[in-house]
Amino acid sequence: MSVLTDVRSMNKFSTGKVALSIILASESVFFTTMLVAYISMRNQGSWPVEHTLVRLTIPLANTAILLFSVVSAWRGTVSIQEGKTSALNGWLLCTLLLGLVFVTGQVYEFSRAGMQINDQAFGGVFFALMGFHGLHVLAGVVFLIINLARALLGDFSPTRYDAVEIGTWFWYYVAAVWIVLFAALYLL
Repeated sequence: MSVLTDVRSMNKFSTGKVALSIILASESVFFTTMLVAYISMRNQGSWPVEHTLVRLTIPLANTAILLFSVVSAWRGTVSIQEGKTSALNGWLLCTLLLGLVFVTGQVYEFSRAGMQINDQAFGGVFFALMGFHGLHVLAGVVFLIINLARALLGDFSPTRYDAVEIGTWFWYYVAAVWIVLFAALYLL
């Protein structure tokens, strides 16, 4: 009887969460490799970009926006766990809009970064890190759109919300990567 119980409890483990964990682990290796390359190149010579308070305005605002979006994503997950489907809809929409504002801020920052994508290795690695992070945010936005559409159709309940939780995990990851990138690209 205990073997049967163990098998049933194993089936409750989400395949989506395992897949996301594997994907995020591989993405972490990618971002770590790019950061090590960036730091290595930056330590080899003079750095063409100064870190002034004015220059940090947009990245700081983007950081605040992303942190607020993490709170709204978390509130959405808590809402559906409590059976508050209309609150889930609102929190998903809030997170989605904050994600789009972040991407807009990042595009603006790209346009005034003081480097070009073809500026030797510095610009290439900077833009690769920022660009890939931006793509991850856009992937998160797509996930949020899909979850919002599903939520509006009534697809989630207090016992059925794995996709919301997986989307929130991904959003946490995007924010965590941004904090590391912000520190490495703008503060160090």
